[in-house]
Amino acid sequence: YSVYKDPAGWLNINPINGTVDTTAVLDRESPFVHNSVYTALFLAIDSGNPPATGTGTLLITLEDVNDNAPFIYPTVAEVCDDAKNLSVVILGASDKDLHPNTDPFKFEIHKQAVPDKVWKVSKINNTHALVSLLQNLNKANYHLPIMVTDSGKPPMTNITDLRVQVCSCKNSKVDCNAAGALHFSVTSVLLMSLFSLACL
Repeated sequence: YSVYKDPAGWLNINPINGTVDTTAVLDRESPFVHNSVYTALFLAIDSGNPPATGTGTLLITLEDVNDNAPFIYPTVAEVCDDAKNLSVVILGASDKDLHPNTDPFKFEIHKQAVPDKVWKVSKINNTHALVSLLQNLNKANYHLPIMVTDSGKPPMTNITDLRVQVCSCKNSKVDCNAAGALHFSVTSVLLMSLFSLACL
């Protein structure tokens, strides 16, 4: 016996008795798995003269486990510094796992890093949430850590930075350059200071 087709290289076969075992962890989310089924082919050759050959197909159905954390989208948003509507962006979440290890998702602000008085996250449905401001902010770039948790047991959590650009909106023109320039200039000054210290 021998392996004829093993796309992911997960399997091994005993050449004498045909026992198949695994050489790696099988992953349902692998691109080699289709509809939760992994397909491998094996070759059998007898001892005749000339030898006769045959192939066998092994279909392995993989059950889902909660081994993937959800992720959010989008990760960039814009809002005007004088906006009357303080809604910033509608976030969605997705997960490579299957139910019940996916939604409903729980969206939260990572509270250790961001004060509650500035931002708010409100659930829309099982897969989406609204990020909004509780007050207008000055023109700048802000990084809001969003924590999303799936419904698996045990659940998995992912924290992603949502980059919010607060822009100037005058006469129907949106200007975000100053926010980026300010962020760049502060970063540049910090890098120059570190470089100067390194040269001392």
